[in-house]
Amino acid sequence: MKKVYAYLDIDHPIVAWGAYRGVLISSNAEQSPPNCPVSMMLAGIVLYQNNARLSNELIIEKWRQDNFPDLPSRLTGMYFFETKRDAELVNDWGEHFSPEYLAEIELYSTSKVSKHDSNWITFAPLDEKGRLTDTSWINKYWLGLEYPKKIPVWELIAHGRAAICGTALREQAYRNLVKEFPETVAILEVSRVAATLGSDLGQSSAWITKKEDDLLELSFYLDMRDADNSEFLERLSLYRGPKNYEDLAVGGDMFAVPDFRPYSCTFSVTMGLSKDENLSMHINETEI
Repeated sequence: MKKVYAYLDIDHPIVAWGAYRGVLISSNAEQSPPNCPVSMMLAGIVLYQNNARLSNELIIEKWRQDNFPDLPSRLTGMYFFETKRDAELVNDWGEHFSPEYLAEIELYSTSKVSKHDSNWITFAPLDEKGRLTDTSWINKYWLGLEYPKKIPVWELIAHGRAAICGTALREQAYRNLVKEFPETVAILEVSRVAATLGSDLGQSSAWITKKEDDLLELSFYLDMRDADNSEFLERLSLYRGPKNYEDLAVGGDMFAVPDFRPYSCTFSVTMGLSKDENLSMHINETEI
């Protein structure tokens, strides 16, 4: 395992759920096309209807697919910092890049990882609408080169799994979830135990699915595939590690699952009429 760092916005219920489980999983760790799980980064772009950022990220992704297909994708990977120093250099990236969200993490050795200087993204040339005006730097980003005349801020993009070290952040994530979904603590505890047993049961993830020709849906789900896995259920029954028996008793024989629908939306993506054919999206507000 490799020690890395990440900011985990545990005030967001989907992130908090994954944090309390203790094992983070990239969105493509177990999936392949035509399934379309996506990173929380991309989910945030959609939820906040950030058209310029969407257009930019898809341009960067197309470059990766054409020239570096073996590298992890920004749209499905997890993001980490190689050192705590690198993590502390980005406190101006947004609200959730805050010290209370910083976690020490062990990245599994089986993960596929690439290393890049995030300055290429930070200082990318943009127009007044925030869209890329020059793409010549993208190749240097994917090559892992340093941005000139700036202290490099190395980010790792990983496809795979990682374990959260320590308990403070996970305990706060638990308190947030109890406040938001008090009736779901039984499946939350089963999910935590499942993670220690090497199962993805209860893992929270973001998915984009096609509903109609011009309509897509962003939704959040729990992975419940192992709920019918007899081998896993036997291991679960034999587990003698720490358990929160009080939480496991909530609901009796009926597990309640969290309602993530308030954090979901439907949206459409269209090509602009400009010569650059930039992508834009429209979110159906009634579905948020």
